[in-house]
Amino acid sequence: MLGPKKDISRFSDEELMSLMVKGNRYAFERLYEQYFNRLVWFARGFVKEEEQVRDLVQDVFLRLIEKPEMFDTDQKFSTWIYVVTANRCRQHLRDNSNRLRIMREEFGEEPEAYVHNVFASDKAIVRDKVQEVYASLSVKEKGIYNLRFVDEKTIREISEILQIPEGSVKSGIYYLLKKFAYHLKDI
Repeated sequence: MLGPKKDISRFSDEELMSLMVKGNRYAFERLYEQYFNRLVWFARGFVKEEEQVRDLVQDVFLRLIEKPEMFDTDQKFSTWIYVVTANRCRQHLRDNSNRLRIMREEFGEEPEAYVHNVFASDKAIVRDKVQEVYASLSVKEKGIYNLRFVDEKTIREISEILQIPEGSVKSGIYYLLKKFAYHLKDI
């Protein structure tokens, strides 16, 4: 068993998985730190509700803890974990679809209308909160926000447009996301 985390800082993801199979918790922590947020962003492409997205990604990591031997160390870990996450999201969507179908069979069309109304209400609450947070941003933050999330510009393009280093753009995006996450956490 390896000692402090720094002992594994230079290991590849695949080597970390090999250590994890042997019970090294630091290897798991390192993989979790490296991939959790990336997988949350990825899973948002499938599932729109933030709490469900985080739960699904947590579920992927729980399965990884329970059965680390599922991973074939001859594969590339990053590809494998994204495939596992995509499959978990698809399963979740199928489960929800089946649940809705059963509700329709039991209750007619009303459950769908109810779900639509609740979703519309929640969407309005989120939209209002996002606008409130946006209004509190500095001019620089608004520029980064608009270029990245509205115009979908790359880091390099934002850097060139705003004439700031790419590192500043990356940290600006990071802090914007933290700010939005903080203000939207209760929704």
